[in-house]
Amino acid sequence: MHPLYIIGNVNLIWQLILKTDRRRLIIIAAAAVAAAVLIVAAVIAFSKEEEPEKITPRIISLTIDAPDDIPIEEKERILFKSLTAAGFSPAGACGMMGNIAVESSDLDPTVINESNGAFGLFQWTDVGDRQQKLKDFCRENAMNWGSVEGQIAFAVYELSGADPIACRLYDLLRETDDPYTAAAEFTAGFERCITDTKASGDRYTGSLYPEFYGQYYQGLKKRINKAMNYYERFKDDGDDAGEETQINITIE
Repeated sequence: MHPLYIIGNVNLIWQLILKTDRRRLIIIAAAAVAAAVLIVAAVIAFSKEEEPEKITPRIISLTIDAPDDIPIEEKERILFKSLTAAGFSPAGACGMMGNIAVESSDLDPTVINESNGAFGLFQWTDVGDRQQKLKDFCRENAMNWGSVEGQIAFAVYELSGADPIACRLYDLLRETDDPYTAAAEFTAGFERCITDTKASGDRYTGSLYPEFYGQYYQGLKKRINKAMNYYERFKDDGDDAGEETQINITIE
């Protein structure tokens, strides 16, 4: 069969298809274009990076009316009252206090670690400029950075969003009824008393800081024991804790 004959027949068949199915072809083509447009739009939408939600850290103004020479038991009540009034659960507050009691045995906000320069109730260091940020925060908000009020206010500020590591603790400390977990996670994420060098038999197995998983705590048992003891003492006190010292707290 001659090639020109074959070509002519193919062309004839194609023309018949175009004539009989032109409307169908138009519909298919339109649908294909619409689908392509939708796919492109979806790709653009998903490829756009969502802007992270802006977090505004809390700034609290804390006033404590109490004599300077009060006994340690009353200082502990003041800390508990201050932390719970700032929004932390009794168990969360006691987890924090268990760490404070190890960092500053007499709850002195002016204590300085002579070996590394760490300062205050929470022993802030210059790692990450946290100690300098404490000073700057207190100056900007007319607070004394060597006071219990200023240091608790700054801790709340860090936990509520100002510090990208500490802020992972915020919801836990506000909601937990487990002082053990509160103390352990606070040791890792706020105090950062954790190392890849074996310092004790306690290893991090928590969920908030997977980057620390398997690393070793520093003095965890003592922190947890103190936290549990505080919880036994204060868990039923509620809003009455520290009433004798007339602690007033306002939230801006």
